[in-house]
Amino acid sequence: MKKFLYYLPSIIFNLLEILVSILVGYLLKAKIEDMILIILIFNLIRNMSKQPIHYKNPILCFVWTVLFYTSLFLVSRLGFKIYLICTIFSAIILTNRGNIFEVFKNSGQWGGNALNKEVYDWVRFNQDNELLCKYEKDLYNKDRIKYYIFKYRFREFKTYDEIADLMEKDKQRISDEIKIMSHFIEYSIRLNGSE
Repeated sequence: MKKFLYYLPSIIFNLLEILVSILVGYLLKAKIEDMILIILIFNLIRNMSKQPIHYKNPILCFVWTVLFYTSLFLVSRLGFKIYLICTIFSAIILTNRGNIFEVFKNSGQWGGNALNKEVYDWVRFNQDNELLCKYEKDLYNKDRIKYYIFKYRFREFKTYDEIADLMEKDKQRISDEIKIMSHFIEYSIRLNGSE
């Protein structure tokens, strides 16, 4: 019962989002069966991924959901195949498995650079490197914030945005710390004959 009460506000909020979206769809003269099918397919695919992307701010979340469903309801006028493809594609994109920012996460405009990418790729394939493990242990003992940034980026392969959200830190700070770590790993570990 406690678990249900804990999730009750979230359930009510989600139902309200869907009801408002359906009302908007009704005003746009979308078919009720199409709206229900879009909502079911979209939520089924997102929940199957177990990594849905959400806004933490409830107002942004509400506005985004209503606008998103409204656009799919408008697409439903083009026919079943079109809105089915658009719904499936949209559901995948709005998960971390299909997060479009993953494509750009190592480029300069998304907080990375060429060195960061090179180091990131090297660490990915050298997880058991002795010097790398020692560096991680030293971070753990000296600075927990830096340790978790290292862990999330180089052990769990999270994006800059995900790390900033998890740690509730500014993305620029995360980017700066990763840049420093990348330089250290490159010049004190990778190029130190430890490959």
